[in-house]
Amino acid sequence: MKRLLTLLFLSSVWLVAGAQEAAPPAGPVVDRLPVFDGALVRFVHASPNAGAARVVVTSTMEGLDERHVVELDYLDTTDYRELPEGSFEIAIDLGGGGEAAVATSERLDTVPGGVYTVAVAGLALDEPVADEDAGDGLLTWIRELFTPDRPEFALRALILDDVGGATFGPDTPAYRIVHLAPGTDTVDLVHVRDDGADVLASVSYLDASGFVDVPPDDGRLEVRAVGTTATIDAVSGIEHTPGLIHTVFLVGTPIEEEPLRTIAVSAEWAEIGPLAPGTAGTRGMTGLMTVSEIATLRELLVALGQRIDAAERRVADLADTPEAAGPAAEATRELEEASGLLEQAHLLLDEAERRAR
Repeated sequence: MKRLLTLLFLSSVWLVAGAQEAAPPAGPVVDRLPVFDGALVRFVHASPNAGAARVVVTSTMEGLDERHVVELDYLDTTDYRELPEGSFEIAIDLGGGGEAAVATSERLDTVPGGVYTVAVAGLALDEPVADEDAGDGLLTWIRELFTPDRPEFALRALILDDVGGATFGPDTPAYRIVHLAPGTDTVDLVHVRDDGADVLASVSYLDASGFVDVPPDDGRLEVRAVGTTATIDAVSGIEHTPGLIHTVFLVGTPIEEEPLRTIAVSAEWAEIGPLAPGTAGTRGMTGLMTVSEIATLRELLVALGQRIDAAERRVADLADTPEAAGPAAEATRELEEASGLLEQAHLLLDEAERRAR
């Protein structure tokens, strides 16, 4: 029971800290999380031979009439756009007059406060390539890459959660790498400094790493062949501002026609300031919580309330046993205190949610 009270107390302290006013961080000021009731979704085109593509997002839920079409060229990325809560089917139209079915059964299931990326990945090959049309370049390589036991190279829509599991602090930016380069072996995301280099993450094709913190003013980021010092590409085009979330996509092919390169995109709205002076601190805690974090905490508090209710029922049963009456009375008082702390945590979470909006 004391462990339960301690957990509730720490949760309350964490929520109080999250609800504090945040001082502006050093560096450029960017827009904070916009007000929205649904989810945010952006799109990235990483299929090296698909050409212009239309990503068609259609609701599969009865009563939700939503259909969105996003047009992309290779290497294009979009800003975030809002989608309502629901379940969506994704199709890719390559201009052939119809929407091609994606090669994965993954759907886009959005939740309020969720933030996602939909990436067009893999290779487009509707029909076998004739020998006389193949030549010695990209088409030949694609034909040799495709075999019946290698379906992972087929065209697909890859769905990524852009904030889930991101435990970054206000003093450093956070990075992850996503490997979308077909036919390329495992790669490392490396933090290179004057005095050495650290491997931050290693990923294989279609894998995404977790988020990692990097000091903003120390060294540079590179993508290298796994376990070597051979640089594939240096990461550029992002600001190493504390509190931002960055995703580095490795795209392209080992073929010169569409070389390997990186695309770096940022979730600039995630910038947040440091905690107010004197407030409790925890690794990964920030001055303002995102809507996604608030939703997750809300679910945890609801589950905790259910546990308290179940414990109260068990204590009530024990109170009917004479030899357990004393301990049951003490446990009842502790449960009442726990319920009070839980109610306070919900109120603080309400305040944090208002500030996040």
